[in-house]
Amino acid sequence: ARGGLDLAFVMLPVADGPFDWQHLWTGEYVVMTAADSPLADGRPSLEDVARLPLIGYRNIRRALRLEEHLRAMGLNPQVVFRTDDNGTLQRLVGVGMGAALVPTLAVEPNDPAVRVLHAFDGLPPFLVGIAWHAERTLEAPEQAFVETARDVCRTFTGAPTGVSPASARAVRR
Repeated sequence: ARGGLDLAFVMLPVADGPFDWQHLWTGEYVVMTAADSPLADGRPSLEDVARLPLIGYRNIRRALRLEEHLRAMGLNPQVVFRTDDNGTLQRLVGVGMGAALVPTLAVEPNDPAVRVLHAFDGLPPFLVGIAWHAERTLEAPEQAFVETARDVCRTFTGAPTGVSPASARAVRR
């Protein structure tokens, strides 16, 4: 908002402020459990997950919105520890302190200490975008960076679907 950054990767929707943005990636939420958890080889429901001790994020507003979403579904997530460091979160899950409901983007792959369980109906998608100050005209290097980010994200997610009106003008001119 102060104009100190040219571009920033953000969770969508963006916070209130003078921002234009483009959607880059849509992911799903997964549950991480310890590899030796009784749920590790099954397919727990969201109700099962909400009853587990959970490791959650502290300051990531999109994750906190996910907890609010669960409460609106009548579930009461039992968060026992919060951190904003993905590695710390995954290590705590791996040693059995709790499970975690996280976006796929936050999971370090090939960790033998954890199991990742997919496909939970009823959860909102996890959306990542790129944002900039709305009063800033993106110059050629910034436009190229945005296009490269979109191209890379298309290789594993398909074409972005959400574009702010001003960003369409700024990047596609």
